[in-house]
Amino acid sequence: MSETVRLQKILAGRGLASRRGAEDLIARGLVRVNGRVVTEMGLKVDPDRDLVEVDQAGLKDLSSRLCVVMLNKPVGFSTTRDRTEGRIVMDLLADHPLAAELNPVGRLDRDSCGLLLFTNDGRLGYSLMDPQRHREKEYVVRVSTRPTSGQLEKLGRGVLLDGRPTRPAKVAPEGEAGFRITLTEGRNRQIRRMAEKVGLEVAGLKRVRIGPVRLGGLGEGKWRELTVEEEEKLRQGT
Repeated sequence: MSETVRLQKILAGRGLASRRGAEDLIARGLVRVNGRVVTEMGLKVDPDRDLVEVDQAGLKDLSSRLCVVMLNKPVGFSTTRDRTEGRIVMDLLADHPLAAELNPVGRLDRDSCGLLLFTNDGRLGYSLMDPQRHREKEYVVRVSTRPTSGQLEKLGRGVLLDGRPTRPAKVAPEGEAGFRITLTEGRNRQIRRMAEKVGLEVAGLKRVRIGPVRLGGLGEGKWRELTVEEEEKLRQGT
């Protein structure tokens, strides 16, 4: 008798999904062993004696479903699919069963971290990036020196970037050397450039909210799909 192997490894070896993606297929009841649907993890099978089947119709449905995923992006990863850029955010989503279909919504600079959304719903992605909708994005910013009330007031009123003022923002102090800022626009490296205009140097920048969706306690480098309630709120007005 040949050596038994974990079911997830067999599915991954067939190229159907990554090891984590194979666990998702099992959890969804799309895998049968010797004609019996298997939903428990860790089952070992004999690849020479046991018949492992995957529900192809279910796979088709799975590949066509629309979803939205949130990622807690670490510093050092580029928001791109271009692998010539080194470490990219798609590497962190490799275990998602629809990773090949997901695209980042907007971007976070390599030096920034926090909430980043992905979706395979083009209509939703376009709506979320539409500058005319003025969706709120909230950030926690660390700076090299404690900001004065005057500096924060200037950030809130708006500063000139590229010859035109930024939109009014909600700004509040955060800790000893930081502030929270909520923007309704998204210009290139906007917060860093705004801070520089008022004499502040950004030491760290983390996005914690996009519209109704909050980062919460999601671990750095981890992802999860939005709940039904979160996705419904996000889609309102699209």
